[in-house]
Amino acid sequence: MARKKPPTVVPSATKPDTIGRNASPEPEESDGLSAMELKFVDMSASCSGESMEDMAAKLGVTSRTLRRWKRRPEVATAIHCRTSEAMALARAVLSAGASRAARELVELAGTAEPDYARIAACKAIIENASKLGEVQDLSDRLAELEARLATQPGNQYRGRM
Repeated sequence: MARKKPPTVVPSATKPDTIGRNASPEPEESDGLSAMELKFVDMSASCSGESMEDMAAKLGVTSRTLRRWKRRPEVATAIHCRTSEAMALARAVLSAGASRAARELVELAGTAEPDYARIAACKAIIENASKLGEVQDLSDRLAELEARLATQPGNQYRGRM
């Protein structure tokens, strides 16, 4: 069976408040993925923490079917693309909030009666933005290593599963 080219995944959202919503590309842009597979891609990439069994029940298929779909290179690539897109949007939102939080934290630190809840929130925003940046950097490095491994002669490596 000939391998299909990886799917072109259309960006699903451009506004931070649409992360995880309406992420399905138009059917004509799915590169061979069925509507059910596209729903599975969206559910898998949403980071909602749902189990395979929960997703299978929502889609009306078995968890075995979902595992089989996930092994298909075009589905795995689509999930990876959607997850990367969501992470990039989240990182942008947190990065924008981090500068505001840092200014707020500096301002609050200079007052005689700091608002502890606001300070804690500012710290959390800064810490999460930093961690998310680290995760994205590691993800990018991993993808680069996977690409290198996949091009080595005689390598059985097939990428993410």
